[in-house]
Amino acid sequence: MFEFQKLCNEVEKLTPAERGVLIADKALSVVAGLHALGIEGTDPVETLAAFIVGSVVADGSVSEKDYLNIYPSLEEAFGEACDLAGIKNTIKVSRDVQKLIKGYTGELLSVLAMANEELAADIVMLCLLVTSVDGKVSLKEKRYIKQLCMA
Repeated sequence: MFEFQKLCNEVEKLTPAERGVLIADKALSVVAGLHALGIEGTDPVETLAAFIVGSVVADGSVSEKDYLNIYPSLEEAFGEACDLAGIKNTIKVSRDVQKLIKGYTGELLSVLAMANEELAADIVMLCLLVTSVDGKVSLKEKRYIKQLCMA
């Protein structure tokens, strides 16, 4: 698909203003592309948003600090549907957070299997842009998002 580490390095070099413009641009194309897939029984936009939030809860808990870091980017990309209270409730209700995250990852991988290469690359880029709001892509985030490149 593309060189993942090179993409991570490029994202880390962006200024906050550049990142914001790219998030808005990629979110529009990704959301439109996902809706165009016409997948029945799955909301691909919700699945993508849940996957991105999974980068924050991948260790099994909701880090409010980490979530608050990415919240403005999530809101810019997906609207107000990504609220911390709702996410905490979903995590609390789930008995196995890792299983929940794995489920969203599996759903997104299924969606990516139906997407063209450009849409898949835009999805990976959007994930990196949102999670790198602090100016870096952590090793945990890289491992998590890199799963999408294996689709």
